[in-house]
Parts: sequence; structure tokens; C-alpha cells
Amino acid sequence: MRYARQTVLDAVGAQGQETIGAAKVLIVGLGGLGSPLALYLAAAGVGHLGLVDADTVSLSNLQRQILYQTNDCGQPKVALASARLEALNPDVRCAAYPVFLDSANAESIAADYDIIVDATDNFETKYLLNDLAVKLGKPLVFGSILRFSGQASIFWAEHGPCYRCLFPTIPEHYIPNCAEAGVLGAVAGFIGSLQALEVIKLILLLNNALPNGYSTLVGRIFTFDGQTMVSHTHRLAKDPDCPVCSINRADVVLPQLDLKCAVAEESAHKLKEHWEDYRWIDVREEAEWEKGHIPNALLWPLSRMKSGEWPVAAQRPTVVYCQSGVRSRQALALLKDQNWTMIQHLPEGFGAWAGPVEQGM
Repeated sequence: MRYARQTVLDAVGAQGQETIGAAKVLIVGLGGLGSPLALYLAAAGVGHLGLVDADTVSLSNLQRQILYQTNDCGQPKVALASARLEALNPDVRCAAYPVFLDSANAESIAADYDIIVDATDNFETKYLLNDLAVKLGKPLVFGSILRFSGQASIFWAEHGPCYRCLFPTIPEHYIPNCAEAGVLGAVAGFIGSLQALEVIKLILLLNNALPNGYSTLVGRIFTFDGQTMVSHTHRLAKDPDCPVCSINRADVVLPQLDLKCAVAEESAHKLKEHWEDYRWIDVREEAEWEKGHIPNALLWPLSRMKSGEWPVAAQRPTVVYCQSGVRSRQALALLKDQNWTMIQHLPEGFGAWAGPVEQGM
């Protein structure tokens, strides 16, 4: 029997397994956290998985994104993940959403799911997911990783604080992401697995199937430092003046993600045909640049751009690019704030680039 090792547990049993099989879980982000998380939920028999990610697989993903293989590079993550998860467990049905989640599509995508999981790596989406979960009255299973450390929690406004109770607004100071600061793949696996555990316990809790003596991370946050092997679980207080969860949830307005990124985007194939007509700006880090970049591109990492470094002016048609299109969308917004007009980004990123490539400095 496929689930014999978990149905023998008093917290699961045959009835609990039926509950798991009927559950609907939305996973936003299929990278370092989403990969182990999705694999364990599918293996456990979670019957309906929604998968949200607009990204494609790149070679630098494979160190931690264990859902994918080398020959997957350049292909959409959600399509690959759906096929792999359903092959792992035919009891599972996946719905693929190859889109960037925003205020326009978030409610319609998330409405039918029981639990929302934040496996993303940028603050804008984390705040959107928090507000979405509050508005819909759903639990949000949170995870975050950087370098050797990670943290996990469950934000559920009806039973504890939300993310904005801790951090009311997006930090104004620059905080690097995993692409810029690095992350150990095993840390992503550890935190992603912990998120999967919390999702399964939540499924049982929502259906009154979790026995006494079991607790979740609702109202608590787990932090882990892989360098020192020190972990802590801290209790979190609800903010009575929280700008989101202290008001009627029907009145919650989802934040508008930066619509300045929503410019007309040419495909990598079309840009490749006329690549010499543009100035190219690579917003990745130097280590990524040295492994390969578009010829004559200017290396201008997003981290330096965010710190206020402006080495060139807006003089000619320009394309900014990163590995997958995520960082370049942020760079695009920053440049438009500086009144750059002849500017666009490479939506599929360097990972999907089929044009000429240089290596080294």
C-alpha cells in the first residue's frame, strides 16, 4: 500500500489519509523551497496541487531545485513539475499556472484552495500572498532562506498574527536575494520539507483530524542557522493595529505590484535576431556573468543598482536581463524611475537565450 508508513501513525490513519487526498494546496514558487515541498506533498498523497511559477529552468537552479534535470534548462517549471509530480503519484492532480501572481489574478487562482504556501524569494510577492491569505481567510505557510539560514511559519489571521504584524511594509533598505547572496541547497531542502510537514498537519487540523498533543507553527516562527546548527522557535504577537489583519477582511485591498514592469516584451527569439541594435545590461552577479553573457553587455548587478550606482545614462534602446527574468523586471522598474524610456527586459532570461554568448570578463 502506497501510504502504509504514514497511515500507521495515529495522527493520520485511514481517515486522515482520505482527508489528505481531498485537500487542495496552492504552492507559489517552484524553486529551492517549492521543489522539496511539492515532492513531499505529492508523495504524501495531497490530492490537488496548484503550482504557480512563471520561470523557466536554468542551470544555476539545479544545485537546489531538485524537481528538475540538466536537460530541462529553458523549459517552463510548472509544466515540468506537474508531469513529475503526477508521475511520482498518480493519485495527485496538478493545476499549472505559468504566470506571475499579481493583484489582478491572485484571488481567482487561490479561491478554491484550502492552504496557500509561500515558496517565493522576493518581498513583493510575500506581501501580496500575506494580504491574499488574510482577505480569503486562508492559512499561509511561509518559508524563507538565505545563505546557511532559513525560517518557517504559518500566518493565519483568524488564529494568530499575519506577516504584516511583524513587518508592516516592505523593507526600504536593500536585502539581497539568494541569487546575489547565495544559499546552500540543503538548507532549501530542509526548510521546504518543514513547510511540507506543516501543510500536512494543517490539512488534518482543518478537518479536525489532528489529535491532541500535536501543534503547528501558527503564531510561531522557526529559525535555523546551518552554520552553527542552532534553531529556535519564537512566539509571535498579533498587532492590534496591523494595517491588514486588524480590519474587516472583505476590505483588504491587494497591493499593486509594480506595473512599470508590464511593458511590451519581445521574445528572446525576436531580440536575438537584432541583438546588435541594442545596448545590453546584465543585472546578474559577477560569478554568473563570468560563466557566460551576451557579447558586449554591461555588467551592472541589481544589487549595485539598488544601492544607487548609475554607471551609464539613458541614451539608446536598451535591454536588461538576468538569468530567468525575475531580477530584470525589478531592474526595469528602477531604470524607469530614473526616466529611462527606451528600455525593456528579456522576459525569459539568459537561461533561454539562444543567441551569441561570451565567457569571462
